[in-house]
Amino acid sequence: MEKEIPLYESIYNKIVNRVLIGFYPKGYQLSSAQKIHARYGVGYTSIRRALRLLEQDGFIRQEERKRPVVVFDLEDPSCRRLRWQIFLSHRDAHLDCYQATPLLLPGLVSLGAQARTPQLLESLEALCAREESSFSNRYDLLLLAHTWQSLVVRQSGNRLASDLLLQIRGFDELRCCALPSAELVPGEARAALQTLRYWTRLLRQGDLAGLHTLTSIFCLQAMCCLDRSFRPLAGLPESEQVRQVEFRWYVYQSPTPLYKKIASDLLRTAYLEGMGAGDCFPSEATLMDRYQVAAITVRGALALLNNLGMAQTVNGVGTLFTDSCGDSGEILPYLREGRESMEILAASYALALSAAPRLSPQEVTLLREGLPEYRCQEGAALFLLRKLTATVSSHALDTVFEQLESRYIFGLYASALPSSPGRENALKHAFLQADACLSHLEAGELEDFARGLSGLCRDLCRELPSVSQET
Repeated sequence: MEKEIPLYESIYNKIVNRVLIGFYPKGYQLSSAQKIHARYGVGYTSIRRALRLLEQDGFIRQEERKRPVVVFDLEDPSCRRLRWQIFLSHRDAHLDCYQATPLLLPGLVSLGAQARTPQLLESLEALCAREESSFSNRYDLLLLAHTWQSLVVRQSGNRLASDLLLQIRGFDELRCCALPSAELVPGEARAALQTLRYWTRLLRQGDLAGLHTLTSIFCLQAMCCLDRSFRPLAGLPESEQVRQVEFRWYVYQSPTPLYKKIASDLLRTAYLEGMGAGDCFPSEATLMDRYQVAAITVRGALALLNNLGMAQTVNGVGTLFTDSCGDSGEILPYLREGRESMEILAASYALALSAAPRLSPQEVTLLREGLPEYRCQEGAALFLLRKLTATVSSHALDTVFEQLESRYIFGLYASALPSSPGRENALKHAFLQADACLSHLEAGELEDFARGLSGLCRDLCRELPSVSQET
């Protein structure tokens, strides 16, 4: 499980980021503790601690029986210095995030491009018809590209994909506030608009391969520009003194309660270790020691699995894994997220194509030797994706993959697929597909390997029941 940070820090960071980019201006009234609790399901202790810390750091003012008020003034020199320090603390996370974008963003755009509609094309063409004079600096052009990509990605209906793109855009908003953006040279706005018009033309023609390639090039160019803008900061004394924070994907921009993360990690362990119905999860004491949490948190995780029918606690025995799921409406969000996660992984053609050459012949041989373990078990595709992700050395990519992997596994058990009749034949077929992928990799046929792995993930995605966005 990803290293946990306290929930109060998650709430604190969420509010601070919105204050720093001006989304919560001076005088803005925050939601009450009751509304924060209702929205995120976070305990009042964590909420009160986050609000106290925000008040101590000069972001808000609290008065009894009143909603907290933002007092942070972007025009105040001391406030600008604080924003600068916070921006510097996100420098490495920003660079790490952008290192992962060429491997993720083209696939997210491809997801939406496959679901294109006449209405989407009209919206994109209207966006590209803007006057050149409406752009004054390079951040304006970056925002234009972000808007185009957001419109396309949202078309897929994949909320996890849209949320991940929003996370990337949030970094750029903070950078825009802290660093002056370069002015445009003559013709630069025209060139940017022409580029997006060409992207739109490819989308209209259904040339998804061409769009994927151009989106990859855009990501690489954006990463180079980001690196150049950060390079002068490396020599600043204050830059070296600021403690760097790691990239984190706050799914749906909200903290995940720890008991839910533990429940997800328990299912992930059951999946990876091939636990069967009747196998026992570790004891409460063992889980308390493993996750360094109180008994109430462990019991909350086990209660969630019990409520969903994925576990059964038996007095005097322990909590047993059921390898199935109930028919409660509570499983629908997990089904949707499981399918959305595998959709994103299936679209990560760029990840397979980029990471495969980093594997040595010896490592490919070890992959083939380890794959037979999944002949009659779940996990052949995730086994390969996990190994590919590990070759990139990106904390951001590791974080994204762990989120997607855990959500897919939760959705898989919520669908009751692992225990369905005839599942063994499907698993053998998945193993043969994965083995064929490795054959292409051994032969140096990288594009065939990437296409084969994406096809395997698409097949796994089709197995999960489709759930409407309204659920």
